[in-house]
Amino acid sequence: MNTTAPLKVIIVGADISTLTLALMLEQAGIDYLLLEPSDSVPVVAGAITLHPTVLPLMEQLNLRDDLFFCSQPLEQVHILDTDMEYISSYDWSDRQTRYGAWSRFMSRPEYCSMILEKLPESKIMFNKIVTSVSTMEHDHEKDQDVGGDDGMNTVGEQAESILDDNPMEEKGEVCGVTVECADGSIYSAHLMIGDINSGVERKMLYTSEGFQHNQHQQRESEVRLAPVRETHFHVSGITETLDPQRIPLLKEDTTQLRLVLDSKSSLSWWVATLVDNRIAWQVTKRVPLSEKSSRSVDFGSFHHEQAAAAAIVNQISQTTMNPLGGTMGQLLNWTPQSQISCKRWDDRRAQVNVYSSRVLLLGEACIKSVPTFGQASEETILDALALSEVLVSLPSTKLDDIRMAFERYHKERTARRESAIDESRELDQTLNAKGSLRKIYRSIMLNYLPKYIHDRRNDEKYSYRPQASFLQNVPDYGLVQSNGSRRHSIRIR
Repeated sequence: MNTTAPLKVIIVGADISTLTLALMLEQAGIDYLLLEPSDSVPVVAGAITLHPTVLPLMEQLNLRDDLFFCSQPLEQVHILDTDMEYISSYDWSDRQTRYGAWSRFMSRPEYCSMILEKLPESKIMFNKIVTSVSTMEHDHEKDQDVGGDDGMNTVGEQAESILDDNPMEEKGEVCGVTVECADGSIYSAHLMIGDINSGVERKMLYTSEGFQHNQHQQRESEVRLAPVRETHFHVSGITETLDPQRIPLLKEDTTQLRLVLDSKSSLSWWVATLVDNRIAWQVTKRVPLSEKSSRSVDFGSFHHEQAAAAAIVNQISQTTMNPLGGTMGQLLNWTPQSQISCKRWDDRRAQVNVYSSRVLLLGEACIKSVPTFGQASEETILDALALSEVLVSLPSTKLDDIRMAFERYHKERTARRESAIDESRELDQTLNAKGSLRKIYRSIMLNYLPKYIHDRRNDEKYSYRPQASFLQNVPDYGLVQSNGSRRHSIRIR
């Protein structure tokens, strides 16, 4: 990066995407600071699957040994009905040979902790609740207040940065982004990357002129797309450590994942073993728009989120079968309340592409794919990779170059995001759509589609195994040649 002022980045909110980005910036030598509103990394219950697409990158980031310690290979996904009768299965046992790596299954908190241990303590600040974000440019552009209720925060000599030098002052001119926190602390940098679930978006998404253009594009996209008029509530949990004598499948050295489809209700659920004799589970309720009132409840707040989780959990009776053994009621009893979370997903609008001149949002909520088999988490890791590439190759910290970097980032990711969204919707329809015709289609797709067709689809998907251009390349072990293992470079100019 050829620039007279070293790039400085503020990251707001700690989650899979932002923590992965922080680690990439750390290894690329880019100065950053991560501000987390909570007193620790938020423990979001649930699990993720890392597929061969991102595993070479994990090795580049020196996470291979930690990943193997915290996760297990996922070789098969068995699909059952509510009577525990076998429907079909996904066989992933050849991924090690074909693509050089197994798909690996682990808990979300373990992934975040694994990354956090690699970051310097001085770069992470907890209990930092962002109240406002402000930008001002030296070319006398109109000030953009993207936050506080009290108006524009003055950006200038009063804005103190804990980063080594104040990027707000370049040759006596003011430019950059300033973040003010509830405790009165103020931090400045050249740009800000925010986790979309950190609360930052509520302070800037609908007030910043910098976001209006992208919102207009998003509204046009909503008109073009015909969304599925349905909302999903995903309640996830992780049990306490269990006795393998009680659940014998815990003794297996690969993850045992079972997906249950309920043809008589709007529920489906899966359960899977974790490396430490715990079980991750998720119950999904699908709510068609016709079942909702015209004034739908906002489940975004903690109170309503907990209420939604409780309502769905109550639908799981004590006699509902746990496909790993026993009942789902027992599984719930083995799950601490602190290890239960609820997320809402809806398909009423296109994916969120929100950014202004110096502010960009990351996270799974930016990707409108149905959260199945960890796809959304994997896409956010690829988002972090693409973003780190454009930041490493940034020629300067001038506004025009940062704008161009953000545009290149979105151009790089849009096509792959849309492909991931389409794939997730197709998979969700295959597994969960109701009706006799859908049942026949599901049977054909899962049991009678020739293996070579599945292989061809997977080869096309997993031949994309990108690596960071600014890190040492790792060998590609797969028989199927990677089209993304070569150094992945996005040039700004």
